[in-house]
Amino acid sequence: MSLTGICQVCETARADHTCRTCGRQACPEHWNDAVGACSPCARGLDGGGGTDPDNSTDHRR
Repeated sequence: MSLTGICQVCETARADHTCRTCGRQACPEHWNDAVGACSPCARGLDGGGGTDPDNSTDHRR
């Protein structure tokens, strides 16, 4: 599927992916290829670590 929208995470870059979890469009910077989800959803899917540079070190349980 071809996307021409704007990333719904940063709202500036061109979206190349659609999150399988929430349906949000995401740019490569806000996409986690390992889990196939946008960076906000990927935090929950991969146990909180992930490859998102915006991920905080807050490890509340």
